This record gives sequence, C-alpha cells and structure tokens, in this order.
Amino acid sequence: MMLSTARFAWRCPLLLLCLAALCACGNGGASEPPVTSFDPAATSKLQFAVGVATIAFNGGNSVAYGLNGVETLRQQNGLSGTLYNQPMIIGPSSFDVLISTLTGNQVQSAGADLGTNHITWSTLNQSQWTGPPRGPKQSTTGAFGYGLCPCNSDSGPGNGFTPLYQAYNQPIYGENVYGDGAELWYGGPPAFPQAGPSLVALGWEGYSLGFSDFAVQPVIGVYHLYAAVPPAYDTPQNPTPSPNPNGSPTPPPGILAAAAQLTSLRALPAFPTPAFKPDGKGGGTITLRVPAGATEALAVVHANAGSGTGICVQSHQSDSYSTVVARHAGTNALILPDDLGPLTQSGKKTPTLCPKSRYEIYAVGADYPAYEASYPKNLSQLPVIKGPNGQADVTTSDLLNGSYP
Repeated sequence: MMLSTARFAWRCPLLLLCLAALCACGNGGASEPPVTSFDPAATSKLQFAVGVATIAFNGGNSVAYGLNGVETLRQQNGLSGTLYNQPMIIGPSSFDVLISTLTGNQVQSAGADLGTNHITWSTLNQSQWTGPPRGPKQSTTGAFGYGLCPCNSDSGPGNGFTPLYQAYNQPIYGENVYGDGAELWYGGPPAFPQAGPSLVALGWEGYSLGFSDFAVQPVIGVYHLYAAVPPAYDTPQNPTPSPNPNGSPTPPPGILAAAAQLTSLRALPAFPTPAFKPDGKGGGTITLRVPAGATEALAVVHANAGSGTGICVQSHQSDSYSTVVARHAGTNALILPDDLGPLTQSGKKTPTLCPKSRYEIYAVGADYPAYEASYPKNLSQLPVIKGPNGQADVTTSDLLNGSYP
C-alpha cells in the first residue's frame, strides 16, 4: 500500500494526525499539490520478542504462566510505521491456543484460532480484550510503534482524527479473573508526561507499556509475527495474511515479518500484590517487593472516575492512571505524588486520588528495558526489547483494591 504522507503519528501513544495539503498557483491557475508516496513495508522495521509471563491472581495466592509478546514497528524517526495493519502470531507447532492457564478451562472467544498454533486478527479484536469502543465503533487491532493495541485508524471520529492509544484488558484469554477490575496497563505521570485537558477530553488515558500477555501455555521454539498492510491480505472479509493462518504468509512487499525465539521456560517469580500507605493529601507511598530476576518494575495506580467526595471529583470525570518506576529487585518504597490528577481547564493541578475515591494499584516487573523502550522518551527505530537471555519475560501482580481516606 502506498501512503501519501511524509510521516505517521506514532501509535504508542497515538497522537492526532493532521495532514497539510500544499497548493501552488501559477499563471493564474491552481496546480496539483505535491505528493510524497512510499511503501511502509519497505521504509519501516518490525521487531518482535517473546518471553514467559508470570501472572499472579486470586489475591496473589495463585500464579499462572503465559506467553508474553513485545513488538515495535517504527520508521527511521521512531514514529509508528503504519496507521493500519493486521497482525498475526504463529507459534511453534506444539503451541496450542486451547486451555487458559488461569482458569484451566477452554479459552473463550478464540474462534477459528481454538486448538491451533496461531493468534489472528479476529481473536485480538474480541471485545473481552479491547473493551468498549470510544467512538461509533471499536478500532481494530494493529501492530504499532510500541506494542499491539486496538488502535487501527478504521474508527476515527468524523473530524478525521485517528484514535488514541487504548490498552487491552490483560491477560488475553484470562477470562477476567480479576472480577470487576481489569488490568489496563497505561503509563501516566510522574514516569510519563501528563496530558492536558483537551487531550483527556478526546479519550486520552495514557502511554503504552508495550507488552501483551496471553494466558496460554508457552512452549520453546520460534514465534513469528506478521503485520499485513493493505492490500496484502486476502479480502476485507477474510483479513488474514495470505495464504491462510496455518501457512507462512506471503513475504513483502505488503507484509512485514519478524521472528522471536523462546529458548527457556524459566519464569520470573510471582510478583506480590503492592502495598499502599496514603498520606491523606492525594498521594502516598507504594511498596513493591520486586521479584528476583526483574531488572525494573512499574506500578500503575488507576483512579476510578467520578468516585470520592469534594470538589476534587469535578476534575476526575474520567479514569486516570499514574505510574511510578522501581529500578531494582527487592523492596522498593516509591512515592506517589499528591498532585497527579487531571489538570483543570486553566491548567491547575488536582489531587492524584480524591477523598473517599476508589483505586486499584498493580505492578509489572520485567527482565528487559521495558520502560526505556517506551514513548515518548525513546524514538529510536529499533529500541532494545530483549533482556540478556534474549527474551522479554514479565511478572504481573494482582490488583490492590482500596478506598482513599
């Protein structure tokens, strides 16, 4: 597919894309605007890493193991290689999308992927993982600058803007073992820049943390990720990289491909549920016990929209996320600042958590530089997404549910 624009907005996060038309006039008549065309499959680079995902649940008393995947698809300037593509993962022949390692039951909503060694576009678009649409329809899944997400440009609002980054409910195939809560991994302040009120009003929630967990048993071998850029797939009614999900997709042009090797099933230890000591001013101290083998960890604080009391609630009309980073294994006492809540229209800061508001805190540890590879700080075309063992292993905690004093 040849695209007529000089650059893309990155997808993780997805910034609003405005295309400027240049007009030239000569001898009293208008001429055609200049057009620069290029093939994103030829100008962008796709990379892929896999690892073992250690998934804590049941109040932190149970643990399951799954497959973790991390990808980047970037131009030379670091921005996302496409605004629309259709990804597919093909695992080793012994990889089996059949039983959820969290529930012990047959996975739900796998469709034609059930009992196969592949994860296709149709599975990734299920509402159980994408959540409700933000606009007239949900965006379909694509592979972007940092991670898979339901962020394709096929559901932008009427003004032509592309969707913002949206996280999956994770783990995929986890069947919502967290009850009413969902682990939505968004990067927010202070680890990531804070968005202004105009962007929040458009549905902004945060930055991508890059990883996608699948609650199915990982196996040793080579995993292939393909991203089909139209018109490289079969038909709109059968949007999978040709020739079929069981075979090897047609090589470029039109399909980007990357492979990743899982050489070890040795998993990171389970991540204990975080502890939190409120300071009564909107923030507090988060205590993480980062498992051995993890070189860094990120704690996410999810402030529930509209909950709490006082004038603070007026600025918390949508969910907000804060993120703090631990740099080493072992016990980490991390300060959650008091004033990370959504900015008012005048730019005034608000409390991170309102009095009596509901919140969840959860964490992920990684043995690769997950935070360092993320937007907006890293704009290299091929950021490091593997650890010393050549894999991208993660360990995730259960949710700490609480009510702020």
